[in-house]
Amino acid sequence: MRMNIKYILMLIILPFALCGCNQEDDVFEIFSSGTWRVNNYYTDCNWNNLAYKPGNPVFTTENDLKVVNSFTVVFEEDGSMKGDIEGGTFTARWSANPEDRSFSITNINATISLSGKNAEFITRLKNVKFYQGDSKTMQLAPQEKTTYIQFNHR
Repeated sequence: MRMNIKYILMLIILPFALCGCNQEDDVFEIFSSGTWRVNNYYTDCNWNNLAYKPGNPVFTTENDLKVVNSFTVVFEEDGSMKGDIEGGTFTARWSANPEDRSFSITNINATISLSGKNAEFITRLKNVKFYQGDSKTMQLAPQEKTTYIQFNHR
């Protein structure tokens, strides 16, 4: 009888162990899924478990959030991206590696002189090294992963 229980358990567990499930993200499903809007920037987070410790929002006043929430980004499948900032737009190049969830944004060009929250946003984009999320909500973080930008679909 004991052998039968072990055999049954092995039959239940074996398919999960051998399934060869791919844990890599579908980069284009996440990024090239429409217009992303900045939700906020967060500090003092646990990047590996944002559900447990999502961090503290940087902006909390209605006026600050109005500006930051107006920032948008569109990632194209060809690696180009464009976005809206307060009073202007920007273009750049992006790349993502689903194996280690590394991410980079390069060649950022804005149509206006950058200052204030526009400059802060572009600087944060330049410093991004990692991503996580899905086609509804995503986070981009710098190397140290103690802060991040959160995006939601517009």
